[in-house]
Amino acid sequence: MKKVWLVKTLTLGVVVLFFITAVSYTIGISNYLDDTTPPVTTISFYPPEPDGENGWYVSDVTVTLNAIDDDSGVNTTYYRVDEGIWYNYTEPFILDFDGEDILIEFYSIDNAGNVEPINRCYINIDGTKPSVNLMFEFNYHFGEESRYFFTAFADDSMSGIDRVEFYLDNVYQETIFGPGPEYDWIWIPRIYDHVIGFILKPEITEEYMKFYALFVIAKVGLDFPICYVYGYDKAGNMESDKLESLSPPYNVNDYLLFQNLTLSNIYEGYIGRFFINIRFNTN
Repeated sequence: MKKVWLVKTLTLGVVVLFFITAVSYTIGISNYLDDTTPPVTTISFYPPEPDGENGWYVSDVTVTLNAIDDDSGVNTTYYRVDEGIWYNYTEPFILDFDGEDILIEFYSIDNAGNVEPINRCYINIDGTKPSVNLMFEFNYHFGEESRYFFTAFADDSMSGIDRVEFYLDNVYQETIFGPGPEYDWIWIPRIYDHVIGFILKPEITEEYMKFYALFVIAKVGLDFPICYVYGYDKAGNMESDKLESLSPPYNVNDYLLFQNLTLSNIYEGYIGRFFINIRFNTN
C-alpha cells in the first residue's frame, strides 16, 4: 500500500508541476503579447560636449547607448556608423577618426519582438592640425619706403581654416580671417639707408637733403625680427610656422652714379662738400 501511495504522490506532483509550468509559460506569453511598445534607446558622448570650437570635437569621442523597455525588457541593441555594417551593441565604442556630419544610427528590439524605429545622430570630429607655411619677399628702393610682403599658406581638409595671425618677435601684428589658402600681409619696417660716397652741391633744409651723386654706395640697414604665423581651423586646432631671418634674399646695395638725389633730413653722420657718410631713416 505504501508503494501505491508513493506512485500516486509522484504522479500528482508531476501533474502539479506541469500545471504550474504551463500556467507560468501562458502568463509569460500573455505578458509579451500585451507588450506592443518598442524600447527606447538614447545616445551620449564623452566628452559630453564638443571640446573644440563651432560644434567640433578635437579628440576621440566615446559613444554610449542606453536602451530601456518597461514591459518585456530589452533584447538587443544595434548600431552602425556612416551607413556601414550593423553591429550588436555590447559596450561603448570609440570614434577615432575625423569627419563632418558623421552619421550614427541605432535601435533596439525588446523580448516581445517590438522593433524601435532607427534613431539618427550626427557628430563632427576634427582632431588634425592644419598645415601652415610662411614665405616673404622684400621690396627695396633706395630712398623710398621699403616693405616686406608676407604670404602664409594655410589649409585644412576637414573643418577648414578660420584665420591666421601674424607676429613679429612674439608681438602681435594682425589677424586675417577667411578660408584661404593664401593670406597676404605687408609689413613696413623702420629701415635706414647708409650712404657712402662722393657728392657735389649738398643742400640741407628742415625737410630734405639734396645732392648730386658722383659715386655713392647705398646700403640697407635693418634689425631683422623673427616672423611667426599661426593658423587656426574652425575646430580650434592650431599650427604655426616661422621665419627666423628676414634678411633680404639678395644684395640690396645700390651703386649710384651721376644722379640728383633727394632724401629725408632724418640722418646722422658726416656730410662734407665732396664726401658723405650718413645714415637716413626712410620711414
